[in-house]
Amino acid sequence: MPKERKSISIVVVGSGNQIQDVDIVRGSTVRDLLEKLNLSGQLTKVDDPTPFGPNDDLFTRVEDGDKLILSPNTPVA
Repeated sequence: MPKERKSISIVVVGSGNQIQDVDIVRGSTVRDLLEKLNLSGQLTKVDDPTPFGPNDDLFTRVEDGDKLILSPNTPVA
């Protein structure tokens, strides 16, 4: 039976390396996760600098126990 839940950690850049552990379920998007945590910014995997899109299905893109990096949005000059 496939897992219905994965645990991941979010490291928020600029927060003194504050880590938030969170569980996600099938169908969870990046937008869902950031809204749940009341955060905004670009989410990437520790080993892959390519940012996730807001509508990416996070559950299928990460493994249980993965650590993700959240970089704040930077204003466009």
